[in-house]
Amino acid sequence: MRSSKMTAPLLSLLASVVACLVFVAAVAAGADDVPDFDNPKPCPNFRCPSGHSPVQKSRSKFVSTGCSKMGGGMMMMGGGMNAGKEKYASCCDRWHACYQTCGASKTACDAGFNSCVPQVCMGDEECKKAADLNTMLLNMGGCGLYDQSQYAACECAKKDKVGEKRAIALRSFYKKFVPNHEKGKVDALAKKADSAGKMAALFRKLHVKYPKSIEVKVDDEMARMQAMMRNAQEEEKNKKGDDEDGGGDTRVEDADDGEDDGDVEDMDEF
Repeated sequence: MRSSKMTAPLLSLLASVVACLVFVAAVAAGADDVPDFDNPKPCPNFRCPSGHSPVQKSRSKFVSTGCSKMGGGMMMMGGGMNAGKEKYASCCDRWHACYQTCGASKTACDAGFNSCVPQVCMGDEECKKAADLNTMLLNMGGCGLYDQSQYAACECAKKDKVGEKRAIALRSFYKKFVPNHEKGKVDALAKKADSAGKMAALFRKLHVKYPKSIEVKVDDEMARMQAMMRNAQEEEKNKKGDDEDGGGDTRVEDADDGEDDGDVEDMDEF
C-alpha cells in the first residue's frame, strides 16, 4: 500500500526535475529558446503549393506508441513497466492518431488529450498527476513530431480532385474497420467534411468510436527498457532468495544446541 501512495508525490517530483532540466538547458541555449510550459508555441499546419490542398493519404495506418512517447525520451523515465497500462492510455492513443490525421492542428490534438484525461481518470488523483506530466512534456516538445506525422499522413491534391481523394480515404477507413457500413453514408460524410479541418475532426470522432482503428505498439527503445527492468527485478528476487537461504544456514550452524532446522517456516510465498 505504501508504494502506491507514494506514486503521486514521486510523479510530481519527477515533473519538477524534468522541467528544471529542460529550463536550464534552454537558458544555456539562449533566452529565445526557453519553453513556455503553459503556452507552447503554435505549430503551422501542413501546406500545399498553390492550386492544391492537403488530403489524408488513402490506406493510412494510425499507430500509437503509448503515453511514454508523447514527450520524447525523457518521458520514458516515468513509463517503465507500467507503460501501456496507464488508466488514460486510450487518451494517448487518440493523441498519436490525431497527429497522424492530415489537417489536424497540434493545438486541437493536445486539447483533445487534455479533455480526454478527466473523463477517464475521474477522481483518481494519481492518474491525473501522471497525465499532467505528459501534458507538460508535450507542451515543451516542439513541432518536430507533429510535423513529421503530418508529412507522413498528408498528400497534396489538385483542387478539383480533393473531394474524390477525401472520399477514398474515408472509404478505406470504413472498409477496414467498419465492414458493414453503408457506402452512401460514407460518401455523404465525405461531402460534409469539405475542408481539411472538418475531415480531421471527423477522423478524431471515428477513432473514439472505433478504438481498434489505432494500432498500439511498444517501440523498440521502450521494449529494451522493459526487458532490462524485468531482468533487474528477477536478479533482485534471486539475490533476495539467496540471502535468505544463506541467513538460515548461518543461524543453524552457529546454534550451540545442535538442533536441526525442522522448525524453519516454509518460505514459498517469497
